[in-house]
Amino acid sequence: MPRRRHDAPIARRAGAWLAWWVLLMSFWVILDNSIESDELLAGAGAAALGAVLAEVAFAQAATQFRMRAGWLAPALRLPQLVVRDTCIVFAVLWRRLASGEEPDSGFREPPVRYGDDTPQGVTRRVLLVGARSLAPNAFVLGIDSGRDVMVVHQLVINNGEAAE
Repeated sequence: MPRRRHDAPIARRAGAWLAWWVLLMSFWVILDNSIESDELLAGAGAAALGAVLAEVAFAQAATQFRMRAGWLAPALRLPQLVVRDTCIVFAVLWRRLASGEEPDSGFREPPVRYGDDTPQGVTRRVLLVGARSLAPNAFVLGIDSGRDVMVVHQLVINNGEAAE
């Protein structure tokens, strides 16, 4: 049975709250586009409330989030992949509207290690599925643990590769 978050050490919960607060406050500053003191105070309060709600939700769900810093490096490629796939999708849309040509869509099965069922293994799989589904040309249907493959639907099969 998973250990509930309210059983976790107070330092770990405080660190998680602080991480949520920093993330939410960063979003506030980016979206609000103001560094006036009253705006920053409102953002700090909203971020603190959001961090409390996130921690309460995690405690109630009894989830554990375990991540390695090395997993963030591949995320630096995500903006490039999103731009590339957006161009691919718009080009296919243009061809569809202009000439009625349908794209060669299909399923791909790239190899991926399923891993174990520890919180760290689950976190890794969630990040893999989310990152691969972020770009508009691909959507992950799941990871097959028996064959260690990720089942992905692509609107346009990249690089002339045949659908599997």
